[in-house]
Amino acid sequence: MSFEEQLNNRLKEAMRAKDQRMMSMIRMVKSRMQERITAKGFSGEKDDALWQDVVESYAKSQKKALEQYTAIGAPAQEHIDQITWELEALQEFLPKKADEATLRGWIQETIDGLGGAGKANIGRVMGAVMKAHKGEADAADVRKLAEEMLKA
Repeated sequence: MSFEEQLNNRLKEAMRAKDQRMMSMIRMVKSRMQERITAKGFSGEKDDALWQDVVESYAKSQKKALEQYTAIGAPAQEHIDQITWELEALQEFLPKKADEATLRGWIQETIDGLGGAGKANIGRVMGAVMKAHKGEADAADVRKLAEEMLKA
């Protein structure tokens, strides 16, 4: 079953259950997809990889919004609760991220492939790991571990 079919099925379930929050979130993801494919200069297919990218992009924007609302504090508690719920619900549609041990293995393989450690290689290491494991690794985690491993 394609990603879009899974999303549509989940939307139908939410409609039957009258789950307004889930319906709103899925509709927002679908809206973001529509924006992406109708944007000037878009060329490509509406495939699972594009859907995955749209969901990840939406989750990232929600994380930034959560940080901003958290800085406001109590007056924004309703928004904080909604965004927190959305981020948890989006986990159903996001790929599972690799754990720290797996990331360390990938980073070490890349460092060995580049011919050794060195602070100057951080960009090359990050680029290679992120390209080889797109969707499986969080860039911030890769950067942190790569910096740590390249210092040693």
